[in-house]
Amino acid sequence: MARLRTENTYVFVPLFLVLIASPLTSTSHITLTTDGYQNVVVAIDENSGFTSCQQDLENIKELIRSTSVSFGQGLERPAYFGDVTIILPDSWVSDPICSTLMTSTNITLLPWARSHSADIRFTPNHPVFGNQPHSFQYGGCQEPGLSINVPSTFVSNFTDVTKARIMAREWAHYRYGVFDEGGMPDDERHPSGYMMFQTESSDKVVRANTCSGGKTLRGEWNNEECKSTNSGNSSCEFQPDVYNPDITSSLMYRPDLNNMEKFCTKENHDDGVPSKLSYHCGSLSSSDVIYKHLDFTSGVTPANASAEIAFSVIQNPFSGYHVILDIASFSNKLLFDQARNSLMQFIAFLLDPVLLSIDTYDGVNVSELQPPVYLDTTMLEPLLLTLESVNYVTGSPNDFGVALERAQTRASFGQDVLLLTAVQTIPDLTDWITSYDENKVIVHLVHFGVSTAKVEMAQLASYGSVHVIPNVANSNLMNPYTWAVNTLQSIYGKTRSYRAKIFEQSVIKTNSSDMIKTGYFYLDSPASKLLVSLYCLNTEQSLDVDSVSIFQPDGYPVRNETTVNDLISTDDFYTFVVGRYQAVTLPPGMWSYEIKLDFKVTQQIVHRLDIWAEAADSSQVQVRTWNTALDNQPLDYTKSPVGLYAQVTQDRKPVRGANVTAYVYVTDGATSNLFTTIPLLDEGISDVTSGDGIYSAWLTTPSSTSHSYSVYYQAYGINSLAVTDNGTYTRPPTTGSVIPMSNPIPAATQFNRYEYGPSFQLAALLSSSFDLIRPQRVTDLTVLSYDVSSKIAELGWTAPRDNYGSGDIVTRFRLYQSIGSADSNFTEYTTPINADGSVNLTVQVPYLFEGEYVKYRVAGKDSSNNMADPSNVVSMTGPPFRTGGISNSTMWALIGVAIAILLIILIIVLTRWCCPVEAKRRQRQAKRKMRQWFSCGDKTAKRADTAPTTRYQSPPPTIEQWNSPTISQDGELPAVRSDSNASTTPQPQVELRQKTADPVRTSTYGSERIYFGQEDIDRIKSGPRSETYSERGTDEIIKRAPSMDLQLATILRMNSSNFSIDRVGGDGNDPNSRPTEIIKPRVYARPFKPNEAINRPMGNQPASRGYPYNSNKPLSMSETNLYYTDVALRPPAAQSAKSSPSNSYLSVYAEQRADVVPPQQSAQSSLANTLRNGMRGNEEWQDSNSFIYTDPRFDGQSKGPSSFDPQLHPANQNGLPPPLPSVPPPFPARTYNVDMGYDGDYRSSHLSVDRNDADQQAMSRSSSKPSLVSAV
Repeated sequence: MARLRTENTYVFVPLFLVLIASPLTSTSHITLTTDGYQNVVVAIDENSGFTSCQQDLENIKELIRSTSVSFGQGLERPAYFGDVTIILPDSWVSDPICSTLMTSTNITLLPWARSHSADIRFTPNHPVFGNQPHSFQYGGCQEPGLSINVPSTFVSNFTDVTKARIMAREWAHYRYGVFDEGGMPDDERHPSGYMMFQTESSDKVVRANTCSGGKTLRGEWNNEECKSTNSGNSSCEFQPDVYNPDITSSLMYRPDLNNMEKFCTKENHDDGVPSKLSYHCGSLSSSDVIYKHLDFTSGVTPANASAEIAFSVIQNPFSGYHVILDIASFSNKLLFDQARNSLMQFIAFLLDPVLLSIDTYDGVNVSELQPPVYLDTTMLEPLLLTLESVNYVTGSPNDFGVALERAQTRASFGQDVLLLTAVQTIPDLTDWITSYDENKVIVHLVHFGVSTAKVEMAQLASYGSVHVIPNVANSNLMNPYTWAVNTLQSIYGKTRSYRAKIFEQSVIKTNSSDMIKTGYFYLDSPASKLLVSLYCLNTEQSLDVDSVSIFQPDGYPVRNETTVNDLISTDDFYTFVVGRYQAVTLPPGMWSYEIKLDFKVTQQIVHRLDIWAEAADSSQVQVRTWNTALDNQPLDYTKSPVGLYAQVTQDRKPVRGANVTAYVYVTDGATSNLFTTIPLLDEGISDVTSGDGIYSAWLTTPSSTSHSYSVYYQAYGINSLAVTDNGTYTRPPTTGSVIPMSNPIPAATQFNRYEYGPSFQLAALLSSSFDLIRPQRVTDLTVLSYDVSSKIAELGWTAPRDNYGSGDIVTRFRLYQSIGSADSNFTEYTTPINADGSVNLTVQVPYLFEGEYVKYRVAGKDSSNNMADPSNVVSMTGPPFRTGGISNSTMWALIGVAIAILLIILIIVLTRWCCPVEAKRRQRQAKRKMRQWFSCGDKTAKRADTAPTTRYQSPPPTIEQWNSPTISQDGELPAVRSDSNASTTPQPQVELRQKTADPVRTSTYGSERIYFGQEDIDRIKSGPRSETYSERGTDEIIKRAPSMDLQLATILRMNSSNFSIDRVGGDGNDPNSRPTEIIKPRVYARPFKPNEAINRPMGNQPASRGYPYNSNKPLSMSETNLYYTDVALRPPAAQSAKSSPSNSYLSVYAEQRADVVPPQQSAQSSLANTLRNGMRGNEEWQDSNSFIYTDPRFDGQSKGPSSFDPQLHPANQNGLPPPLPSVPPPFPARTYNVDMGYDGDYRSSHLSVDRNDADQQAMSRSSSKPSLVSAV
């Protein structure tokens, strides 16, 4: 019967004094959905250093926003925070001002969020790392890191951009298992600068261990010796300039540099440097590692990166525990009694006001043994008496789902579920697994089943922990009872307080005279409470204890046989808590105990004494344990060994030099036995960073009979060998392979810690018939020597063993070789092993160009052809880039270009040499066609002997006459509308001067029609340049056929100073006009008649702008109206002071091709032939007047139209303008100017004023380019 003796008064320990501040490993609730990252949990620690809750909370939100943006920009893929929950410390919740910041006080909205397992924690400044955020990494590539610790001063002491990039790097550490790029001085594995052989020299060179996207960082080495060959060493450190504007990657190298905002990609990743990323992830870039995560392989893509983050600000939802005691699942009464009694001790040591509820399942019904209640000491006696009265029964697990349903309901009120059962599986387990996962129910499974099969119930605990209790027999120190008692205390210690197991000892009564038992235990740091439990290993025996006394190091009894007010005693255990009811400070040192046993009991009884120490802060040594199975799912041992981890800290500082051992137990079917003992190290091949306080090892030999493994850890320090750093470390703690100590001090003179960690299961038992386990990875590959004359290098490494290091030595290897970013090729070797266990291999080094690198990796291969992971990388460099002259790569590039040019010339020569007759025939045929097409029936336009012949035309009718609906559908020309008031004055002539190779003094002016688009028409009419005309961005009118290339088009460039287009004489339609006045050019519409032989693509919309297309069918790009005008190209009447001969006129250069058009032709014919050469061969552009019609709407390429909108043009009309009569012009007088010479001289750069002394009417153009019309 339970005997509970307590005082009537009690005090509540404030919750915020016992919450854990150290990062824990647990399965995160984060998922990446179309709305971004969901269920991100942020926690603010007590005493974090924040001074203003309102401003500090807003700063935290802004930091998370900028981190979200920076990570998405760095990855260049949609990945951003969508939903973030911020948990306030209890001191803020109780503050009247800070409590108003909460978005809700209802814990049922987010009952799964936990402060102790937050993804991001805001803490006080770290005692060693200062204000540097960090997420320690413990496993291999792609394994997530520990929670991100963000010191409070980081929020305010860094620029926003730098903070965001640093946090983005830590998010890559934590979420995706990406490692840093770069190195640290004097780091043996990841140096900042490292020596490497040159292939063309006997010298070694120092290369910087950087990642800069394939570009060269600007910066300097830390000393002059590093700049010369053979004098550098691992202490060399390259110090990049903060400002490197062209370097944007990688964030995993130096996020503090300006513009360093991208993760490296496969295209720019350098895997030849000894960085942490290259060492652990091989050739994978940081982006590749992230993309392999389920977040991105599931096919989910966030939709709106600019969406606002949804913040929820709450108090810690954790309220307590809901217990399910599955009575009917146990195989016997003894095992049930051990489970029940361990639960009773767990409840007896619940010192905080937690919400507790208990259900039992007897195989038929679910009973509520304890309704939800905030437990206090007054409730302990009746509750323990009720539990002690529960008896063992057997039954079916078929209705166990009712208990799971009730537990899920309790979890919605913030309670963790403690499930004590021995059942392997239940009906509808898959449905319950899905439901628990969707509702994020946190389950801690304590399983008492004795079986070699997998525990399927473990899948319920994907957000909690799994503890398989081994059935250890024939041991005076351990059995299922002791394991269950300590497991429940480990669960409590991880979720609530700084509670550590400091002592355990067997107390054996041998005979009736052996009545007093004494001993010692060491308290290594001040404590606020001591929890003492004494119980029988065999629950079928009654406890025979009279009293237990505890003495301080000075001999003062803090509890003796007369102290009974703190005792909780039953027939099965004897417990008390020193400091339960009063605040005390228990000093460190060697404590002692005295146990008086009942002399009336004469039989031998084995007792177990357990002592825990609890502190108000993190000053005592803490041990946290975990394994590779973070989500508690079965592991595939064939893919990687099982990692076992223990983090040892004191006051948040890493503890180094501790002795940590893992004891692994497995079940053989009836009992459980110690399977193997594995020492854990803070260095070695299984460790990521030495000095971070994380001790690790691999289980390399699995059991062939059992799926489940239970692990018990012991950590201790003796003779002050375990130390912490009392100095500071200002460099990033996650970059190097070791964190140096500047001022080591003993963590304690001695300490002991005992931790009953989580269990793990294997997905399948290993078959003895098939070897599926890979050899150990090589981690020390190096280049031992290099002979420059023979170009032979000697590689060396330590011979690995098979089966992750537990098997025989491997003698077969695969050597990978790659140059630059090229894929690796490999060669396999069988090599002898040296006496010292090393391997040497000589390789022929390939020729390297300047700046190239050859990289080597090696991998072991066992007799079953299982390949190990590739080793670390070693590199050799080619000759350095030359400082002067032409580099080898440039020289070979020039040679290649020269060879290509020679081949092209040879092909052209051979083609013309082989087919001279045909080429000449085609040339003559082309000339005849051009003369026929563009002569316009004017014999004077044909070939002349000495000088080109000028063609004279009168202006065409006004534009109004061409809008007449009388234009026939078949293209007949309309009659010119007559005007009774028309003047009989002869039509004025338009002139076009042509530059000739050999002009004569009597050469005359010429004329030509110039065609424009609608935008150009608007510009000509209005005078100033139209602001909407932006097809070219310059004052140009492009004259060409739609199918012409731009290089063969005619370009009008207009000068802004005094460019003018004028026409001499009066208007034939204006009776008041005089022959000498200058008239602004008229503009005429030119309808286009498409060639019916060509099937042109048609547009999808009918044309508009008032020119109906007779068939009302859509128009293509090339079938819209053009316009033309007749212009006279003349210089201004007088040269302005700002003008010059080079920019004050518009001249026409109808440059001719000697092999296509004879040089003696008219200006229009020459221009036409030049333009004709740019047409497509399958398009005929000829009409009755033999004009070339051009269009500015195309960009000059045959691939498609420009952005010019064809719908802005009027619809196409059938018909062409009437031919213009030829009228001889008056003979012009030749004038001479000292700047320009004679007006007919070919050396003159502009035209002289004609004899008629006509005033010119200028149309100004806004352009700064020289005036030019040329056939390009």
